[in-house]
Amino acid sequence: MTKRAIHARRRAATPKATHSTHHRPTPLVLAVHLALMGGTLMASGWSTVAYAQGTGTASSSAEAAPKRYDIPAGPLGTVLSRFAGASGVLLAGASDLVQGRNSPGLNGTYTAEAAIKALLAGTGLEAVRQANGSYALRQAAEPAPASPPRPAVEAVLPVVTVKAGAELETATAPVAGYVAKRSATGTKTDTPIVETPQSISVLGRQEMEDRGALSVMEALRYVPGVVSQVYGADTRGQDDWLNLRGFSGFGTSLYQDGLRMNTDANAFANQRSEPYGLERIEVLRGPASVLYGKGDAGGIVNRVSKRPRADAPREVEIQLGSRNRQQVAADIGGSLDEQGKVLYRVVGLGLTADTQDRYINGDQVSDTRLYLAPSLTWTLSKDTSLTIMSEFLRDRNDGFAFAYTPPGASTRMSSSILVGEPKFTGFDHDQAAIGYLFEHRLNDAWTVRQNTRLSDVDVTYRRITSRSLADDGRTLERRVRVFKENNKQVAIDTQVEGAIKTGDIEHKLLFGLDAERQKTSNLTFTGEVGTLDVLNPIYGQTVSVSPTADFDDSGQRLSQLGLYAQDQMRLTRNWLVTLGGRMDWTTVKTLDHMAGTSIEQKDKKFTGRVGINYLTESGWTPYFSYAESFLPTIGRDANSNAFKPTQGKLYEVGVKFTPDNGRSLYTAALFDLRKDNVLTIDTANPDYQIQKGAVRSRGLELEAKTAITRGLDLIANYTYNDVKVIKSNDVDLGKVPTSTPKQTASAWLNYKVQTSDWRGLGIGIGVRHVGATYNDAANSSRNPSFALLDAALHYDTGPWRLALNISNLTNKEQVAACFESVGGGNQCLYGQKRTAVLSAKYRF
Repeated sequence: MTKRAIHARRRAATPKATHSTHHRPTPLVLAVHLALMGGTLMASGWSTVAYAQGTGTASSSAEAAPKRYDIPAGPLGTVLSRFAGASGVLLAGASDLVQGRNSPGLNGTYTAEAAIKALLAGTGLEAVRQANGSYALRQAAEPAPASPPRPAVEAVLPVVTVKAGAELETATAPVAGYVAKRSATGTKTDTPIVETPQSISVLGRQEMEDRGALSVMEALRYVPGVVSQVYGADTRGQDDWLNLRGFSGFGTSLYQDGLRMNTDANAFANQRSEPYGLERIEVLRGPASVLYGKGDAGGIVNRVSKRPRADAPREVEIQLGSRNRQQVAADIGGSLDEQGKVLYRVVGLGLTADTQDRYINGDQVSDTRLYLAPSLTWTLSKDTSLTIMSEFLRDRNDGFAFAYTPPGASTRMSSSILVGEPKFTGFDHDQAAIGYLFEHRLNDAWTVRQNTRLSDVDVTYRRITSRSLADDGRTLERRVRVFKENNKQVAIDTQVEGAIKTGDIEHKLLFGLDAERQKTSNLTFTGEVGTLDVLNPIYGQTVSVSPTADFDDSGQRLSQLGLYAQDQMRLTRNWLVTLGGRMDWTTVKTLDHMAGTSIEQKDKKFTGRVGINYLTESGWTPYFSYAESFLPTIGRDANSNAFKPTQGKLYEVGVKFTPDNGRSLYTAALFDLRKDNVLTIDTANPDYQIQKGAVRSRGLELEAKTAITRGLDLIANYTYNDVKVIKSNDVDLGKVPTSTPKQTASAWLNYKVQTSDWRGLGIGIGVRHVGATYNDAANSSRNPSFALLDAALHYDTGPWRLALNISNLTNKEQVAACFESVGGGNQCLYGQKRTAVLSAKYRF
């Protein structure tokens, strides 16, 4: 979108802004003006600052009325920006006045004038009230002997250019409200979302908090093009099962801080994210291989971790909820030195709860979690910074007990029984990760970055599933497996970003080299357990397990090297063109220790992207995108030829609209996505497969995120996704892939009272619709569609925030998937039951 500019000429004694009605400064433009004063404005060379939540003049009655404030100490620019947002007071002054100054903050009830004096205490500054109700910041005069008053000296400040608020947000910073303006997920550069030529959605911390998301998959419930928890509420915590535009995203599309997470689509030892440790969750829909390498055609989900900030929140939270949920969490950060060169942040959490699975004898399936994520940022110089990030996570739960419904019974949850053994089944997950984000500015045009993470995931999974039902219709044979898995990964991404100009064309160039090495080991043990009477189940039977890995002893060594380049070109004020290309080399070595064999498979693939945006003066940005993806396919055909990678190709047209106030973002996209080289049965050799299959995904996505009025926020989206298997030698030809609804929709409305004695009280209501899905390739078994309600009630008063969040308010049952068992009956997976969580948060 074209960046509107407001040119103002201000006098120190009586700041005024002269502008046309058409270019009137919006509240957001003025409010955020000092939020990033610590560095952004200095780098931009702006010489005057102004911020407020109003139209340019303050109400004298509003200013006279005392208000309650709770603003923590911190950099003066940030503190004043927070005060402006809470009070609606307009301030103006030279930008260098706030550089290097800190404010003691504010906690209590003050009039506007008293609040400003308290905020400026000890800073050497003062604020002078002007005739129009605004305040002018200036250096406080030294005490001097009394003398006759003299006329104020009129000092004319330089012309200031105030750009839209989108220019003040960064791609990894907290989102102000629900509407993010910038992201790096789609380009690996700090880019306005409207200038990214592909569909992208960003969820900020406030949205996750207002909706009470307890997992990443819960957070994604209100995102278009995404179907999360496709296999229901996974009590193992292994819930990153999702589809993006009809294609699986598990194990292939999960990222954190721009680096591929330590995951394997065929394993249980996968890196997880604790949502309390995240600042943002960003979804890029469509192929992303041009920047990230191997991945499926549907897109990626990138989690952005909380990072050290000078104004980082300091909070402690307690949660109590359904099924004995008890959680304590803390997020503490700030500066370790007076200069603010060394910043820290520590995020931690402890959880104990029961899951919604329960044995018929009353035994619960429980879940516990410990999480710790310390990080440190060291600003080595004005051009160089280093951030060390780490996290440790420990999960212990009673595993996934598998619900079985006997033949002839309905697939309702109340008709099912759990086939596990309460004293045996379990899922133990331990992960540790450490990495760094390094950035060095070479000069005004060029910057080098390197992001690295080392991670280790260890899992022991004890499982019992149904094997077959006897002819009597009630005796169920069960299967015992114990999985011991380890997954180690090193991921590194080195980037060089620069800005040049060729003639009238501005270029933002990006060159990158990334590499990944992953080592997995898998041991599987078999065991024995007695049969279960499905009509009268009795638990507590002895389970024996083989002392050696007698079913599987295997491993895999994966390496990927990618070289990529991108050019974001501004041809004119309105036309933007994004070109990208990447070459990847992948090697996968599969080890079978039981057979004493190994198979190595190497692939190389080039992928590209072309994007075109047209930025209009009115805020509309139509765009076109073509993008490609690839994903290695492990295995060989009947002639011992290694399989080629699958290939994805996307054609997308859309429009993004953001009004001039910057408080809303509306997007619409039409897409045609095709994936080729899909495996299907080899009719000439039925025991083998060939790559003659193809899947097509077409659809429409609509998304709206808007602050309708002050305190009233809306999220709404709709997805129509027509996915079909268009080439196959099997029964799935012309059918819809499993767990893929044709239509989904959701809306969330949150209102927070802004006036009266109920100020700080808020209420949220949401609705989610998921269309019908199929359980099998032949589309012979169908799960019905469903619609669910969510609700929230929250109250902010001083340093406290109290909230009640309820998911699935009416406790409606959802069948996520069902699989037919040998001998009859089904094993079914269910969506989340009603879950209520009461939380109390204290900020200090």
